[in-house]
Amino acid sequence: MAVNSKNESQVIFATPSSQPRYQGTGFLPEPYAQTFDIATHRPIARQALTRNNATDPNMDPEGRRILEPNVQFIQTSHDGAWLATVDEWIPPSSAMSYIEEGEPASNDEERFFRREVYLKIWRWDDKDAQWVLDARIDAPHFHKGVSAHARVFDLVADPSSTGFATIGEDLVVRIWRPKTRTRDGIVIRGGDKKQGLVTWSLNRSIEIASKLDFTEFEQKPQDLAMLRSGHLAFAEDGSVLAAGVSWASGQDPGVVHMIDIDEGVVRRSITEIDVTALSGLGIVGRYLVAVSTSVAVWDMILDQLVHTISIATPGVDGAFQSQLVRLAINHEDGTFAVSAPGFDKNDALPSNNTRKLQNATTKVYVFDPSQPKAIWTRSIPEIVLALVSAKGGRGYIALDASSSIRTISPKATARQLPTPPPEATPHLITDSMDTDEKSNENTKPALQLEAGEELLLDSENDKPVVRPEQLREIFESGASHALPAVKDLFDAVVGLYARKPRAAGVTGAV
Repeated sequence: MAVNSKNESQVIFATPSSQPRYQGTGFLPEPYAQTFDIATHRPIARQALTRNNATDPNMDPEGRRILEPNVQFIQTSHDGAWLATVDEWIPPSSAMSYIEEGEPASNDEERFFRREVYLKIWRWDDKDAQWVLDARIDAPHFHKGVSAHARVFDLVADPSSTGFATIGEDLVVRIWRPKTRTRDGIVIRGGDKKQGLVTWSLNRSIEIASKLDFTEFEQKPQDLAMLRSGHLAFAEDGSVLAAGVSWASGQDPGVVHMIDIDEGVVRRSITEIDVTALSGLGIVGRYLVAVSTSVAVWDMILDQLVHTISIATPGVDGAFQSQLVRLAINHEDGTFAVSAPGFDKNDALPSNNTRKLQNATTKVYVFDPSQPKAIWTRSIPEIVLALVSAKGGRGYIALDASSSIRTISPKATARQLPTPPPEATPHLITDSMDTDEKSNENTKPALQLEAGEELLLDSENDKPVVRPEQLREIFESGASHALPAVKDLFDAVVGLYARKPRAAGVTGAV
């Protein structure tokens, strides 16, 4: 499953051609892409990514049903203009009966040698609102020794530029990028006459170990293919690519290689952390996160282990743990999430080998890479098949075995609005005055002003008081012939009535 970079509310995931009529039909191939809008809770589109029984004959010459290819990986480019998929098809055992030599191991080996793997690049067509196949790369990873298609272990998109990276069973990391077609220095235009035609090709190829040679192993090739795993992780700026390889059989503890994208060379090989049965790899800021039997957080700047976190998967066999545990990175809030499935065993059954696993649940842990404990967890009553981060915010999106899409985010806590302070009521102070203040005849009861509050006076009390002796001082200042000019008398009288009220009338209480 992948989030559409053009529309962050849409997710794209692989689905079967149809729903089975009966339970217990086993795993079905997934040749179709379903686009679902989380905001509106509605499916948007559905289209075929591989050959399917609706377009090709679905019966072989012997009358047996031909299985469809299975889409293993889906990724969108950072701008949402391109979609990359990897599909795989293996012929059934019944189709190899004509070369049967009496050895089942040889038959199975030949089946895996005849595997078909395709890397397909799709371009988004705004006019028809669908993905259009732009390039198909046959056998993106190849076993030269036996001339067979190699499995693709992982597919990731470059977060800073248009491009994709793959890691295969041949222990080679390949980076694929587009190139605009030109002829005599002139860009070749497509049918719309606006955009130039693009050719997808191999940009870099980095060997991270010796190439796979089946003659060096005593194990069966099909067993080796089931046990080995590889994962990729881009840094947020696209400058570093981490490539991890592990052997779940325990023959090798595994290693994580840090690749310089600009130079195409391995700068550091981290063997200090145990990545046996590697199930996920991610980079969060300065931290490298590797999920295997436990979660290891590695500081890439200090080049040392920060901490190791154990995860519990009750009822899950170690050989299948790497196939069921999921890892997702959220660069928006700098967290990562790990989904760990669990089963309850039914001990009432007589045989330990046939105990039925019931009550499948998945616990999703969300971590801050700098902290050794999960910052929050969620439980899902199903097995999580895909886990991705929600773009543009906090949280994650999970697709479980019941065909349900769940948005997982921390619970919103109720926020209490700030309570305003109680209103201060002015009150008279009379009885609390000291005896010395009571003895003063000119002392009047004062109003107490609370902190931060002003006392507003009534408009009728906001008038100056003019006493008779004040007027007498103006008009009787001397003999009548010595009175000042009328203008001066007028100004003096207006000055009495127009002056500001005395501030001593309002005092603050001590």
